[in-house]
Amino acid sequence: MKSMTLAQLGAQQPALKLLRLRSFDPDIYLVEMVIQDETYRLIDALGRPMAFRSQLAAKKPFKGLSVDRAELVQESAYDEMIGQPLRSGRNTLRVDIARPKDDLS
Repeated sequence: MKSMTLAQLGAQQPALKLLRLRSFDPDIYLVEMVIQDETYRLIDALGRPMAFRSQLAAKKPFKGLSVDRAELVQESAYDEMIGQPLRSGRNTLRVDIARPKDDLS
């Protein structure tokens, strides 16, 4: 997966097909973007994935960009917690959420 910083995002102003927020734990969100059929991970200046504490905070940097669709993805750790082998995609919840420009914040 490719990576992009907020500075690169601001300079390029790409059109995003999809803004994907990956939910980890109760209040940790990582961001992935689909730009021209390629998926990018949002990283900081040191190359680490950027973590946000709310959906709103994760979407805020994208307010002025063109975003076709936004979704929240949460994967359940249930299988791992009970000692079962991981089942790819079977415990994943995908929900469409408001695009950054549609948020009332």
